[in-house]
Amino acid sequence: MGIENRNYCEEAGFAKGIPIISLFSGAGGLDLGFKQAGFNTVLAVDSNPAACMTFAHNYSECEVVEMDLAAVDPKCILDRLLHLSPGNHPVGVIGGPPCQAFSLGNVHKKDRDARSLLPSHYATHLAALRKKFDIDFFVFENVPGLNTKNHGAVFKELKGLFRKAGFVIQEEVLDAQDFGVPQRRQRIFVVGFNRQKHRDVSFSFPSKSHLSPVTVRQVLGGLPDPVYFSRDLTADSIPFHPNHWCMRPRSVKFLNGHLTRDGNGNKGRPFRVIQWDSVSRTVAYGHREVHVHPSGKRRLSVYEAMLLQGFPHEYHLLGNLSEQITLVSDAVPPPVARALAGQIRESIYARSKDKNEPGK
Repeated sequence: MGIENRNYCEEAGFAKGIPIISLFSGAGGLDLGFKQAGFNTVLAVDSNPAACMTFAHNYSECEVVEMDLAAVDPKCILDRLLHLSPGNHPVGVIGGPPCQAFSLGNVHKKDRDARSLLPSHYATHLAALRKKFDIDFFVFENVPGLNTKNHGAVFKELKGLFRKAGFVIQEEVLDAQDFGVPQRRQRIFVVGFNRQKHRDVSFSFPSKSHLSPVTVRQVLGGLPDPVYFSRDLTADSIPFHPNHWCMRPRSVKFLNGHLTRDGNGNKGRPFRVIQWDSVSRTVAYGHREVHVHPSGKRRLSVYEAMLLQGFPHEYHLLGNLSEQITLVSDAVPPPVARALAGQIRESIYARSKDKNEPGK
């Protein structure tokens, strides 16, 4: 948290940042953006062991719980919070349940996908947290496919649950490339404010902050070559950055120039090549179909994908190569999260501070 945000939070009565809880935390990209805007995650919950290890590594002061939110009673979360931070309860909830069930790119859809129920579990825990701690706001993130014809009824029901939990809500689709992230990545965000405390809150979603897109070359150009995966490879033995590794290219397409021929990068789903002088395709990799590096000679490393997501150099993902690919694919770009968090902070806490000043 920068000096300006730290001073701001101390003046607003939050010495360590505005306390929040993170559900379906994943790699912590949403939390990083909120941290940069002056918030402080006091509890993070996810069912993925690699996600929990990653979160604990990057947020040493945060309590991290490996727990399946689809199976646990909300009371477990409430009890953990009461024990963890008496007198310093969270005022906000943030999270993005895994979204593959609603993705337009999901070509392996199932009629009954358990992942499609996760947003409703988020709403269940949110309702319990609002009732117990009278929280000020929540943020819910997911793919735009949630608001399409196929899933519109699910999204409508979910928003009804948010309202029933006591919130007035707003929704917007934000594109990461509008916030300095070198990637086309549209995601839907629902922001809710406590109906009793902030019914008339003045909030607007962040507007585009970058007129010109940041290109792949600006972010990945000049990086050293990554290390190729081997079974005895450890993070400590990977130079430059512990996530700068990828699978060894085996297809002949990486060797015969096929992937850079014609220069359009559209070589079929398993071999999509990103281009140096434009933004990347969406970082969302299933079945290890990681985008091909602009050179056409290999796939992107995990670290390169992290940079395309807007993560800083000092951030590390833990787990094996496959787990790291999943974590970076599912993450919220921190610059987008930071812009959104800043709007929420100004809408609620700046207004509250102004009201308490003499003459207000």
